[in-house]
Amino acid sequence: MPLTKLARAGTRRRWRLPMTGAALTLIAIAAGAGVAPSAAAAPAAASPSCAGKTATGPFTINPKNRTQVIGAKGAVFISYGTTIPGLAGGNWQSLEGLDRAKIQATAGDWCGNTVRLQVSQDELLGTNGTSLNQAFLTAVEDQVFYAQERHLVVVINDTTESAPPSVAGQQLGPTKATEAFWKEMATLYGQDPQVIFDLFNEPREPNPGSLQADWTQWRNGTPGTPYIGMENLAEYVRSQHAQNLFWVEGPNVADSFAGMIRSGGELTQSVGPFVYAIHHPAGPHTRASWFDDFGYLINDGIAPVVEGEFANYEPAPTANFEPIPSFCWLGAWVTVPNYLNYLFAHGVGMSAYQLSGGLLLTMPPKGKQPDYSDPNTISPLTWSCLSNFQLVPYQGAGSLILSWFREHNG
Repeated sequence: MPLTKLARAGTRRRWRLPMTGAALTLIAIAAGAGVAPSAAAAPAAASPSCAGKTATGPFTINPKNRTQVIGAKGAVFISYGTTIPGLAGGNWQSLEGLDRAKIQATAGDWCGNTVRLQVSQDELLGTNGTSLNQAFLTAVEDQVFYAQERHLVVVINDTTESAPPSVAGQQLGPTKATEAFWKEMATLYGQDPQVIFDLFNEPREPNPGSLQADWTQWRNGTPGTPYIGMENLAEYVRSQHAQNLFWVEGPNVADSFAGMIRSGGELTQSVGPFVYAIHHPAGPHTRASWFDDFGYLINDGIAPVVEGEFANYEPAPTANFEPIPSFCWLGAWVTVPNYLNYLFAHGVGMSAYQLSGGLLLTMPPKGKQPDYSDPNTISPLTWSCLSNFQLVPYQGAGSLILSWFREHNG
């Protein structure tokens, strides 16, 4: 997830009130601070470590219900787990120990059945997709093995967000180098029933100017650019004999599937089985908005959906005003539980992002590692989505998410 990810255009509010007197009061109300709760605040502290329900593949789509994923013996599979980004960047070697601890915590403290590993395309194959970093590939294999030993389903996610500046502008969507990435992964895991392929992290090609054009570009690619499109990528990975379930993220950093069907963006069933993966939906945090973003896919019997990356937390404190990011929701002590209820009612699982202080976990003292069994919480009286107005910094919805995982997979 890019740290600068913001709400979709048209849903941001750029308040520029002076920081004195009544203006501070107005900002506190807008940010969610100082407002009496209309629903229960964060639940009690986490109970001792649990052994979550495990899942066994191969995973496919229920022929009697196209919005359900099923595993071995027809068991319904709903993903509960976390995203681990240690392999997403150039400092991966220094994070291997932390990654293993997070995998262990996902299976234990967080009652997970799934772990999503973000894997850097550039670290694996270089910026042109033609070399192979054997040490990095070994690290990927080690983490997949470590997770599977703990009975977790593993989602491998191709990510390019740490690409060097010289090529970052040409890696905003799937390219031929992405095909090369999946050729390597398909060779290793294309027949592994416990591995899911998340084809490309948060496609972010420049919007061509209309909803129709946006979905056409996302699906089919753009002539004269490096981008091959999600349909072509999925077809290529299948051609490499990959039998895995796919997670498929939408355009504009995956925050909505609104308009996909009427714009002709739907993938063909021949590249399945696949699940559409939503990330951090922006816009109004209401059932109507969630229906437009992804709920219609389930209600209309089109395809399954997973919340492929979600958290809700206060932005890190800053001296100056910054726009409210999409990972911080106003009134989160109400809107996040409502969202979790909506997901469960529609059979949608989640990969929570991520087991770090201030995101899902309580911020530890400086120089200390966070306690993976200590999720952060939200206080309705002090919650704020304004980075320059943080009464109690580093609050988050970790406790709400953990309780939801325990309730449904504990």
